[in-house]
Amino acid sequence: MNIALIFKKMSVYLPQNNLKHQLMKKLILLILILVSGMIPTWAQSAAADDIAQLQKQMYQLYNKNDETAFVDITNKLKVAAQKAGDERTFYKAWANQALYFANHQQRNKGQLIAKDMQQYALNHDHKYGIYTGTHVMGTIQSMMGDYQEGIQNFKKAISYLHENFPKESAAASWIELARISLTNRKIHQAIQDAEQALKEPNISAMHRLNAWSVICLSKVDTALYHVKDAAEYQKEFDYVWGEREKAKKAYGRDDSSGPVIAVWRKINDHQYDEAIALCNKLRSPLFRNDLLSLIHKRKGDYRNAYFTQQRYWELRDSINSRRNNHLLMEMTATMDLGRVELEAKELKLRNQQMRLDMAAEELENKKLEEEALMLKLKNRDAELANATMQLENDRLETNNKNLQLSEYLSKMHAQEEKEHAHHILIAAGGAIALLVICFLSFYLYRRQLSARRLKHAYHQLAVAYDQLEETTTAKERIESELRIARDIQMSMVPQAFPERSDLDLYGLMSPAKEVGGDLYSFEIIDNQLYFCLGDVSGKGVPASLFMAQAIRLFRAMAKQRRKPCDIANRLNNELSENNDNGMFVTMFIGEADLTTGHLYYCNAGHNPPLLDGEFIEVESNAPIGLWPELEYVGEEIDNIRGKMLFIYTDGLNEAENQAQEQYGDDQLQQMMQQMKSDTAKQVIEAFSQSVESHRNGIAPNDDLTMLAIRCIV
Repeated sequence: MNIALIFKKMSVYLPQNNLKHQLMKKLILLILILVSGMIPTWAQSAAADDIAQLQKQMYQLYNKNDETAFVDITNKLKVAAQKAGDERTFYKAWANQALYFANHQQRNKGQLIAKDMQQYALNHDHKYGIYTGTHVMGTIQSMMGDYQEGIQNFKKAISYLHENFPKESAAASWIELARISLTNRKIHQAIQDAEQALKEPNISAMHRLNAWSVICLSKVDTALYHVKDAAEYQKEFDYVWGEREKAKKAYGRDDSSGPVIAVWRKINDHQYDEAIALCNKLRSPLFRNDLLSLIHKRKGDYRNAYFTQQRYWELRDSINSRRNNHLLMEMTATMDLGRVELEAKELKLRNQQMRLDMAAEELENKKLEEEALMLKLKNRDAELANATMQLENDRLETNNKNLQLSEYLSKMHAQEEKEHAHHILIAAGGAIALLVICFLSFYLYRRQLSARRLKHAYHQLAVAYDQLEETTTAKERIESELRIARDIQMSMVPQAFPERSDLDLYGLMSPAKEVGGDLYSFEIIDNQLYFCLGDVSGKGVPASLFMAQAIRLFRAMAKQRRKPCDIANRLNNELSENNDNGMFVTMFIGEADLTTGHLYYCNAGHNPPLLDGEFIEVESNAPIGLWPELEYVGEEIDNIRGKMLFIYTDGLNEAENQAQEQYGDDQLQQMMQQMKSDTAKQVIEAFSQSVESHRNGIAPNDDLTMLAIRCIV
């Protein structure tokens, strides 16, 4: 209510004595002025308290799964902030809505909310809203694995903030860029982005801690370990660790990267037991198993290193599978939404087409009116043309008279020009003769120059031909040597197979290149059949040399009549010695008694064989050649007589066609079950034809080796 009106109404009830009346009026007026000045302040204070309370409730609900309550609180906060003119709180609440859905597996919905926020900010020219929307969009895109779009949005956000708010910190966007680089193992780029965050003006304590955490994780990532000078690395790590500790102290608490960095601190200090204890407290089983594998390897506990690393890959494959399924669901939802939007656009286009048709009819009517007007104009133009022709006839008569007068003048000028032309002709003849002489001289000079260039080009052609001949000779020599190497390698595996009444055995090895890394061999000593099949890591000449050494050692051990697990132990100790290149071989080693059908075997990281179309359960021994002094576990089957034992390398079940579809274990098992009664040779040839048909003309991507054995009753 108006103060003057209140004062006027209250003055009616004041005493009528003059002096008292005046003093009372002044006192009331002063009180009303004070109260009117305090009311806006009270209102602002109450609004600020409401906003603070709503913000507190929003952050309490952020990590909970109560979607309805969170959306209700953030909408109330947006309304309160908009009424109070608090633009930043308004867009922060909106951004938290988008991030909430993105973090709760509804990333498409989060992305749509971020787009709406961006569009609203653009329509109202809210610069802080434009920056916040761009940053949030980049965050959601990086969550969805769309790192390129995420990087572009973060860079736009940084540029926009520097341009419009030069005194404010863009550290949040720099840190997200650094995390993307760290995820993609771009270590130097991650460090550069984190250092840019530290250079931002007015950087918060939280962002300073986040930036030093990224730098610290980048340093330990390079320690997996491409470090030439351990002392220099330790010095760098100690410095980064110290700066991060200062930032943590200034912030008052640790960030989410703190537990992982604490584990690395213990690893670098060689306090492995304490590192394991800290590692077991990590919430992420993926990080926990990856770090435990590294710690066990540093301690020399290769067995636990192998098993924890194996668990890490299993978890990673499971996470990737779930992530791919979720992305597929999000993609399907996006396509459905796009289909609805497309239908709406098609309806809008049909409406626009109807309007265009109506406009076309109006244009047609106007066109007819214009044509009628044009006919009138043409008639007038014809009348004007007739008048113009009459004027032209008059002008022609005048010109005829002028021509008769100019004829005499032309004859006089012609006589003068004829004499002048005679003089010019004489001068032109001399000039032409001079030009002909110059042209002939220049032509002779150019011809000599062309001859010299042709001679030089011929010499260069001869040199190039000699070089081509040398290159061709060298290529033919290399191809010849590779063919010889292939023949030598193929001669190392058995090509002749025993013809016995108690044994049906056949094998095949087909390298993907001229030489390969697959192997198989067998030895028959009395009634004991020793056999093996393996796959060396890698391809080409190095794999073939490793394969040759493995076959030689196997045959020597078989002749000593050692059990398969003992052969695996001795092969591992020999092949892991001085194995600087880290090569290894997966092998299946067996010993079959042809009299009783008893089978001893040891599987060293190889694909499980099939016995009468069923996969054999095997121990998860490590491949041969990785770590010395491993103890391989052997197994046995009482009787395999009359059953087909089929052993193979992954060149069979992982063979790919043009669509990159693998041959697969299911097709392998189904086909083997159909051929249980076939001979060993028939089984091998059938699989060769089947995998060739599956590839459908595509070159093999790996060596293919198969061995079929049946102990005949």
